[in-house]
Amino acid sequence: MSHETNTFSIVPATYEEFEKSRLLRGQEIADQYATSEHTIAGYLEGAEELGFDAELLMHARTGPIGTITKDAYDRISIEMLGMLRDQGPWNGVLLANHGAAVAEEFPDMDAEFTRAVREIVGPDVPVGITLDMHANISKETVANTDVCVVWRTCPHLDTKLRGRKTAELIYRTAVGEIKPVQFIEMPPMLVNIVKQFTGQEPMKGLVDDCVEANEIPNVLDTSIAEGYPYADVEEMGMSWITITDGDAELAETVSKDMAAKAWAKRFDLNKPVPSIEEALTQANECYVGPKPDGVQNFLPEDGSALAEAEPSEHSHLGPIVLMDVGDNIGGGSSADSTHILKVAQEMGVEGFLQSLYDPDSVQACVDAGIGAELALDVGGKTDDMHGEPVRVVGTVAVIDDGPYEEIRPTHGGGRFYDDGQRVIFNTVDGMTILLTSRRSGNTARAQMYSVGIKPEDYRIVVAKGVSSPRPAYQPIAAEIIIVNSPGVTSADLDTFEFKRRRIPLFPFEEPDYTA
Repeated sequence: MSHETNTFSIVPATYEEFEKSRLLRGQEIADQYATSEHTIAGYLEGAEELGFDAELLMHARTGPIGTITKDAYDRISIEMLGMLRDQGPWNGVLLANHGAAVAEEFPDMDAEFTRAVREIVGPDVPVGITLDMHANISKETVANTDVCVVWRTCPHLDTKLRGRKTAELIYRTAVGEIKPVQFIEMPPMLVNIVKQFTGQEPMKGLVDDCVEANEIPNVLDTSIAEGYPYADVEEMGMSWITITDGDAELAETVSKDMAAKAWAKRFDLNKPVPSIEEALTQANECYVGPKPDGVQNFLPEDGSALAEAEPSEHSHLGPIVLMDVGDNIGGGSSADSTHILKVAQEMGVEGFLQSLYDPDSVQACVDAGIGAELALDVGGKTDDMHGEPVRVVGTVAVIDDGPYEEIRPTHGGGRFYDDGQRVIFNTVDGMTILLTSRRSGNTARAQMYSVGIKPEDYRIVVAKGVSSPRPAYQPIAAEIIIVNSPGVTSADLDTFEFKRRRIPLFPFEEPDYTA
């Protein structure tokens, strides 16, 4: 049961939201993920290569939005846990949660779910869980599992690899080859969302330390979780997990050593980024022109971390991509923020491309038909945090049903996507807006290609996210600028009213911490 919960979002994660996204059973799970780079694909690969039978029960997922309703959690967990109880016994259990889920009854949903799993299978059946790097991991979740493995890259390109690692460790445990022991260290600190890209410092060095520690004799795995700052829960923040073969003291030592290195970098992990006006001005000034056809910056396809683009003959060419932090759809935002659009319009920016969730405007365009010229008030309709609707005048260029497939590497390893019914709207002042009827991120360039948009031809591209759009847009970009925009995923954490977080917690306070 996978969900990244933004407790500040007013859009609840209802059962219907899970149904619209992913509510899969049995073979449906394989159909969706077997050929992807998702964690579950790693589980299936492990089964094939190691020679065990993988019985697929149920997978529930929805995009990051607000708190999971009691109705949704009860209905999904009852069915899922019922399958686990009724179809056993089991030699091992593999879970594909996110790690930052919050339900109305259970602020630490992942702990409650793993507790229920452990209650069903008993103390002797090994349980493994693979979590997103943005997980807020509690000691309870670690205690309820034998193996807790976290993705190591942000954007998430190693999801399949880490799932494969979890499958291997659980298999080796089940056959008696190893006896895993885990330790989690949770220093009182967080890393701001704008500093979570693992391809540059300070996160790059911390991940390198984590990988290096994995080579210590008798260490089975090491993980670093960046945490998810928009879930107002006690366990929110960074954490380090070390798994050893029966050596509890070593597991504790390694986890604390890694955490101490991060604590020393805590100020660098929370530095500010440019405002909207600063970012747009910078983008206009540094744009040179498009890359030649077929030329791209390097993108790894083996699950390794995405790094900053290396300087080359053409690296300075291409659109300037603005990461809209405040409307980070992968973090639970509304997908309809107009803050950047409004300023760009006021500045007279041309060659501008972005998407907007706006079912009403989509319907107005569908009613008008392809080629129709009309005025629309787009975006800014979900809440009062993401700007007001912006008046645009232009032409309906394309109307499309919404599904598309991405074969390139993507954040999270997904392959199949659906924007719902969507429209390309070209404005008279040189902007292109992709209007969608579903909240959709910008994690795949196929989103644009599938409706005839070539983002390489634009001057400025707005990608709603922080790190998740990088695999899609860094290959074609001259530069990526992270923008400190308002919204429910804003980098300005002081604008949020936290009620459940730990106190003290850096950067809100200066705790006295020694690993």
